Amino acid sequence: MRDIKKYLSVAPVPSALWFGALARLLIEINRLFPDVLSFLCG
Repeated sequence: MRDIKKYLSVAPVPSALWFGALARLLIEINRLFPDVLSFLCG
């Protein structure tokens, strides 16, 4: 159990989880509200 906690505290693991969650959030926003960038830029 201690080894698992040490592994999860290593920097690449939380950052990979964070960027994965951020990517899923952006994909869902783009799915629900498509072409938001075209409204903002033009």
